[in-house]
Amino acid sequence: MMDKDEFTRYLTTFKHYSSKKVKSIELNISAENVDKGNIRITDIQLQEGMQATGEIPATQDILELTRFNIDESHNATTYENVYLGDQPQTFFHLEERFFNVMGRGFETITIPNVYHEDYRIPILTTGLDLTLYPKNDYDFLRITSFYGGFIENQYDRTYTDETLEKNPLNYRYTREFCFPGGKIGDEIILSAAKQRASVNGKVIGLGVQKFNVGQSSDYDGIKPVYYRNRQRFMLLPVGATRINIQFMKKEQTGNLIYMVDAGIGFHGIAEFKQWTWGVSKI
Repeated sequence: MMDKDEFTRYLTTFKHYSSKKVKSIELNISAENVDKGNIRITDIQLQEGMQATGEIPATQDILELTRFNIDESHNATTYENVYLGDQPQTFFHLEERFFNVMGRGFETITIPNVYHEDYRIPILTTGLDLTLYPKNDYDFLRITSFYGGFIENQYDRTYTDETLEKNPLNYRYTREFCFPGGKIGDEIILSAAKQRASVNGKVIGLGVQKFNVGQSSDYDGIKPVYYRNRQRFMLLPVGATRINIQFMKKEQTGNLIYMVDAGIGFHGIAEFKQWTWGVSKI
């Protein structure tokens, strides 16, 4: 259509054998029923992949899911019957890595996001899916990255009383996700892949959330203390990433109520997919 004030973008796709390289491209333009005027072509962009996008390729083309094998006999002993009939197996073309998690009290787990079969394969940042089961009742749960530090400004801290200066909730981290209190055996899921968090199937709110973590006392009387957090899922950059798991219980001293590490036990699974570059990075 002519007599337009704006340019129109035209898209087309064609198949090309991946084993061959493009040497040259010929572009022919034809116009019909035109008395006068100009046809202007400003840009021509060639982009490999199955998705038509702007200057950046589609995610489906940038990323490629890696698959791997696990040979349980790789480090196995040679003694006969040591496995009591449950012999090692070899699993092929797996997509999901998982690690068993177990701890008591505040724990830091280390999760390796490397391609174990060949460390030269480029691996990209991926999301972590974490499932936890506490062995005791708890009043608060915070899962964080290991990067962060102490809040220097007293009035920005969760607990302003000087006796609680070094309380764990007076430290903040780059990524945090918090859960309200619960019971022994709760199924706690924090899934970056699904962008969803839940306790026993009940969804936990995203965005900025407020959690009651105790009470304080000052000249204005007794006040509840809240922990405000912008909920963020956990990511695994390339290499070994440390994740903090902090189950807490309330403790009271006079009019002060605050969260502490009470040695709550837990177990669970850390799962994630691994990705490498797809057909295009440009």
